[in-house]
Amino acid sequence: MIFLGAWSGVSLCWWGIAIKLVHAARRRRSPGADARPRTESLTVFKPLPPVDDAATVQRLAGAIRTFLQQLGPGDDLRLGVPEAQATLWLPTLDQWRREFPSVPVHAVVRPPPDQRANPKVAWLEHLAPGSRATLWLWSDADILAPPGFLQQLRDELADAPAIGAVTAPYRVGEARGGAGWLDALFVNMEFLPGTLLLGRLGTVSLAFGAAVLFRAGDFHRRISWDALGASLADDHELGRRLAPVRVSGALASTLALETRLGPALRHLHRWQRTIRWCRPSGAAALVVILPLSGWLLRCAAAPGDHLSWIGLAGQYAAELLVAALLLHGAGFRGPCSGLPALLAWPAVRLGVWLASWLPIPVHWSAPGDPWTRPRKARRPEAG
Repeated sequence: MIFLGAWSGVSLCWWGIAIKLVHAARRRRSPGADARPRTESLTVFKPLPPVDDAATVQRLAGAIRTFLQQLGPGDDLRLGVPEAQATLWLPTLDQWRREFPSVPVHAVVRPPPDQRANPKVAWLEHLAPGSRATLWLWSDADILAPPGFLQQLRDELADAPAIGAVTAPYRVGEARGGAGWLDALFVNMEFLPGTLLLGRLGTVSLAFGAAVLFRAGDFHRRISWDALGASLADDHELGRRLAPVRVSGALASTLALETRLGPALRHLHRWQRTIRWCRPSGAAALVVILPLSGWLLRCAAAPGDHLSWIGLAGQYAAELLVAALLLHGAGFRGPCSGLPALLAWPAVRLGVWLASWLPIPVHWSAPGDPWTRPRKARRPEAG
């Protein structure tokens, strides 16, 4: 019992630090858009994922627009548009071209390329050849850029010529449906505090898919499309090869668009399994903040011990409180239908961590495309 109490105490110490890190990050403000003259051109790459409806298109369009607003003359935006959904996107693309006439919006419309096992990298390989900019920014389509975000990334890269890239941590600020709370809980509770701590400790050898800014010349010299496209964790591989990488002081946001429980759980499993594959020692060390497992084992071994059950209930309640505080600290908003996900979260986070150590395939999106290891062989070009 003393050991379990100490274990719980250690985890609560970390959660106290995590809450402070998240609140401090939200209070930081990015510099103004004209804080420093822009001397290098920038291409922002946005491969668009398959979407289910026009409402999702509008949400993604709103996110991409936050990047367009921060681009200027000499910069451009390159989009990968799935051919089957081009009609959903064309009105938005036309509107952007009228609204931002000084920023070229290049849309590559075609069937989703599959020459690489990683679908995002397959798109990026098709988008990259058209860029003439000296700086590249890779960013997922559902990321929102706060005011001054791109300028801060540019400044941080320019201020440190020895680093290979700048990457931005991110939070989930909004969920479309109840299932989206699972993404929000994982990102805001499990992912965000650790990335903020890494940013305070120095440079890293990884990157985050929210935003990675790097020099195009460095990419051509140091990155292989074969290696990148065969990696499940393309952002981790990119950061490893461009290291040292600086974690930006700017904080991006993303939308939790998932509305179905099954895909949301598969997404959690992919995240956790990717961490386990890329950083096995770090994934194993997460047990330090999973004392719920110890209390469960204690209750199973001594079901008649009332103190064990009280300890289990106390640990569960403490993790619920921490999750709620971190969601609040990250500025999360979501529908009330997600409250059951919050109530189940301590059990879910433990279950997903345990599942990451089992030989369960990871699915990117389609159930018929399993990953049984962190790398997959190159596939022949289609289309």
